[in-house]
Amino acid sequence: MKKDLIGKPVANSILKNLKEKIYLLKQKDIFPNLAIFIIGQDPSAQYYLNNQIKKGAEIGLNVEAIRLPVNISESEFITQLEMKNNDPKINGIMLQMPFPEQFDQSNIINHLNPEKDVDGFHPINIGNLVLGRDALLPNTPAAILELIKYYKIETNSKNIVVLGRSNIVGKPIANLLIQKNNTGNATVTICHSHTKNLPEITKHSDILITAIGKPLFIKKDMVSEKSIIIDVGINKLIDKKSKRGYRYVGDVDYEDVYEKIQLITPVPGGVGTITTAMSLANTVKATLKQFGY
Repeated sequence: MKKDLIGKPVANSILKNLKEKIYLLKQKDIFPNLAIFIIGQDPSAQYYLNNQIKKGAEIGLNVEAIRLPVNISESEFITQLEMKNNDPKINGIMLQMPFPEQFDQSNIINHLNPEKDVDGFHPINIGNLVLGRDALLPNTPAAILELIKYYKIETNSKNIVVLGRSNIVGKPIANLLIQKNNTGNATVTICHSHTKNLPEITKHSDILITAIGKPLFIKKDMVSEKSIIIDVGINKLIDKKSKRGYRYVGDVDYEDVYEKIQLITPVPGGVGTITTAMSLANTVKATLKQFGY
């Protein structure tokens, strides 16, 4: 029995739907545009940016890269950001991490136009998320919901454990899963580095969502035969057997748990594959809202 929850068909379904929406928008002379700010030459950030440009082109959405030097000051960056905030041709803005260490990340996010915030990080969007209102959702939590919908995973009355309490994944996905809707109505427990008796908690979950950034942390003695695992972690692990000298793994020891559990997202090839599509989906959503649709 195949137990893998593959991300690619989910992403393809989303992108196909977006392509159709963009085609209809263009018939009305509306052309969605996403601006991505990137500072410096971080290889992972560059890879993600190039992937966004490629996927955007495939569905007819223009992605503009705003490449800035690593020595740019915070005030100069905010000036550049404000220009795109006020540009009516730009419908979505994405801030590609990492930022320089000296930057106040919260201050920068506060300067972002919440109506163009396709990362879903602005306090207004987070507040609307918590209140169950319409919002631009953070991409990874949104990707998890799309995965749940695509594979028809039942959340109603289920015990879901979220391992990790970050503002990017843990807190928002926990809030989304308790909402009164088809991907909510769950009983959610958030665990973190100070949680006692963690294996006992994870073992009794119906669905386990991991987002802690610890490679191969979850072992088979921490899960049960009924467990559905959504592994958000992507960790670089030294592997001398690999041609590259390293490989990417999740927070879950995939090989150790595979025979025991019910379903699992692989890493790579799981949630991360869908996340790229979600920033494009948020751009289209923002565009529709800006034009009154």
